[in-house]
Amino acid sequence: MTRLYDDDAPLVDRVRSFWDDGLNCCVELELLAHQAGALELTDFDALQRAVERSIGTVPDDLPLRSETPEARAVLYRRLAALEASERVRRAYFTLLSDLWSRLDPWWQAEAVPAIERVAADTRRSLRTGGDWRRLVSTECELLAVHLPEIVERHHGGQPMALVACALFGRGLYLDLPGRMVVGFGVDRGDLTARARTESVALRLRALADPTRLAILDFLAGGPTSVGEIAKAFSLAQPTVSAHVKQLREAGLISSRRDGGRLEISVDRGATGQLAQEMAALLSR
Repeated sequence: MTRLYDDDAPLVDRVRSFWDDGLNCCVELELLAHQAGALELTDFDALQRAVERSIGTVPDDLPLRSETPEARAVLYRRLAALEASERVRRAYFTLLSDLWSRLDPWWQAEAVPAIERVAADTRRSLRTGGDWRRLVSTECELLAVHLPEIVERHHGGQPMALVACALFGRGLYLDLPGRMVVGFGVDRGDLTARARTESVALRLRALADPTRLAILDFLAGGPTSVGEIAKAFSLAQPTVSAHVKQLREAGLISSRRDGGRLEISVDRGATGQLAQEMAALLSR
């Protein structure tokens, strides 16, 4: 990204001087895209059409908790200028189009593959119990300050979009209507590697205990009950239940009720995936 700017100083000057109001980001564009339901669009022409339609529709009383009061005031001045002046709108979208034309070859060749790779790693980690907070960099001051609030609101039911992004640095936080957007840069190799391996480590910790590993091996013979496992291993049922709980939380076993009997079985899809992931990690 930096090398693209280094190669086109006039374009950089146009970007930096367009608003000239001290706010060095384009939150108004993200807010307009969200208002239009277009945050996930990757085609620039479609995005521009959607954003143009949303000008003048953004409520003027949004909390926008990710922004300071000063930044909110600047943001609303920008939205008002876009709504009031066709000349400003035309210049704004011409600049965005010129910027996108310059970025598009890099975006297609490098950014999209990187985003898809990191997104796949992250989804896999989250599906198997990984903690999204490990992806968030505290080097982003705004994100670090708001992280406790973000976690609390998310636990309270506030929807959150976790995004891997290629067009900025270490972190992103946007408080949009009905959704929080938390982002991390795709160049954070340490964080994406941690996301890739965290879910593997979680399952390996469950298997590190010899008794749990033996129980999993026993279950390979077919579905059975806690009582039958306790009898086979000469253990108390509460002890077996605790081991089974950890294996279940690691996603390695499943259970179903058959009449009055609770049958426990190996989740062969999960164990097969773990074997594949371990093979991939050890062969890198």
